[in-house]
Amino acid sequence: MNGKTRHSFPQPIQPQPQRQVGQTRRAGRAWLAGMLLAPALMLGASAAEAAVFKDSTLQNLLDNGQADQLEKVASQRLKSQPDDPQATAALALAQLDLADGNALRQNIQRLEQCVQKTPQEASCSYALALALVMQVRGGSKFKALGALGRVSELMQKAMSQLPDAPEPRSALQQYYLALPGFIGGGESKARALEQGVQDDDQLRLMRARVAASKKDWAAMERELRGVHTRRPELQLEQRVLGNDLGRQWMHDRQFAKARSWLEELSRQQPQQAMPLYGLGRVLDAMDDHDGAVAAYEKARTLNGAEQLALDHRIGIALQDKGDKSGARAAFERYLTNRRASASNVEDCRRRLAELGAAT
Repeated sequence: MNGKTRHSFPQPIQPQPQRQVGQTRRAGRAWLAGMLLAPALMLGASAAEAAVFKDSTLQNLLDNGQADQLEKVASQRLKSQPDDPQATAALALAQLDLADGNALRQNIQRLEQCVQKTPQEASCSYALALALVMQVRGGSKFKALGALGRVSELMQKAMSQLPDAPEPRSALQQYYLALPGFIGGGESKARALEQGVQDDDQLRLMRARVAASKKDWAAMERELRGVHTRRPELQLEQRVLGNDLGRQWMHDRQFAKARSWLEELSRQQPQQAMPLYGLGRVLDAMDDHDGAVAAYEKARTLNGAEQLALDHRIGIALQDKGDKSGARAAFERYLTNRRASASNVEDCRRRLAELGAAT
């Protein structure tokens, strides 16, 4: 996730720590967001009840934040089976953070048809809700209000069909936290979603998200330190929220704390790019530009790398170091990234103008 991230994958409406500019969920985007191969602990539930996708291939790619591969697999399946509901939902989730708005519009049309034709398919309701959120992001609160009823209805439906899957519940919680109470969101609605959750780690992650929305960083840290999940879908949320907290400490100039936190998160989830992406930002803020670039380059080889603004951040680190040619090359690479965010593209173009023409 362009640092988006993503809640589940990607996370489009992750509550934002202060002083973040142009950041999402991720979840994913971010919601947008990197995203382990260890089997999920189903806590007595069947796999079908505890996962967005009954198809293990699609679910593993979702949990690991492998957006490009998820997009490829879903596209191939739709070529042979155009009405495959799970492939329809998977393609939409994989393309949530694409810069091309046409893909979002096309996916919304397909998902609307999927919801009508196969109302029992929870993945289509879930994906459509996220797509509608992405459609109204950046617009007015009145526009968000207009979508609230439909988004809530779709997420509630997905929650009822997938009672043990954390993704719909977490996404709805993020949506409520992103909107003030007077237009249908707010903390009380977000906290009400904790009712019925049996997994202690899931509860801690939900409470950490509420704490983040209140800028109660101590409470957020306390909840996250208590998370010891092996469920891949919860590990995704753990790294998104953990990365957010590390970035907040970086903004507060608590560099040693942020560095230690993100290094530990990287050790816990060694196949994931997101913790190293966050670590690179901290190292750059500490003026360790070479260390930052090394962290970014290592992140490039790990799961979820395609959703992170790695070339943008590499360019910033190299520019800070004084390497103009290297910075210019990195910024130009980012401008060709099909998942580039508009704000990052704008920043790259500004920095390229500052750097001037190549000599």
